[in-house]
Amino acid sequence: MSETMVIALISAGATLIVTVVTSILNVRTEVFRNKFNTHQKRLETKKENLNNVYRQLIYIINLYPSSSPNDILKHIKYAPGYSMEYYDAVLRSLDYQIEDYKKQLNTNNIDYEQKYDMEIEISNREYAKSKILENKKRYNIAKEEYEKFRKGDKVAFDLYAGQEVRNSLVAFEVVIHNVFISGENAGEESDPINNLIHTSRRNLINSMRSDLGITD
Repeated sequence: MSETMVIALISAGATLIVTVVTSILNVRTEVFRNKFNTHQKRLETKKENLNNVYRQLIYIINLYPSSSPNDILKHIKYAPGYSMEYYDAVLRSLDYQIEDYKKQLNTNNIDYEQKYDMEIEISNREYAKSKILENKKRYNIAKEEYEKFRKGDKVAFDLYAGQEVRNSLVAFEVVIHNVFISGENAGEESDPINNLIHTSRRNLINSMRSDLGITD
């Protein structure tokens, strides 16, 4: 075999190798591009589906009151205890106490100091009643809206929401159950750090923002 033929064969082999390597790289590049585009489309689909779902969920969790009736009643002596969503039972008990104090005010054997104390107790209970009625209204509205969410948008939520968001929603549901069903105190409404509802709500909102890539 002549030197010219050897050189030609080597050149042809090198060209073939370059062609094969180039083809392999092109295929790998195309596969990576397709995977990247698919991933991006999934992210866009997720964001598109979750934007409205998360916005609705944030609206609903902000409807819940940040305190329980027991938080409202904690400064009242001999206050009735709240649990199991029995708002009306608590309100009736306060009415009975107010009625009893008013009867005592009509007796002749009380002095000025006793009368003053009873009037304070009546005033405190009247104020507590107004706050509990407001609390009941907000809780019932939030509960109703959340039930609508569970029957509608929860499907998209379960399909697209990240695990951290799911966990945060479960934690929020547990707090709401403990406060409004079990009757636990939520903490001071004005304390955003130690109030259980404030904290669980904030964690849920932050996890949704993070899931959508919102950092500011």
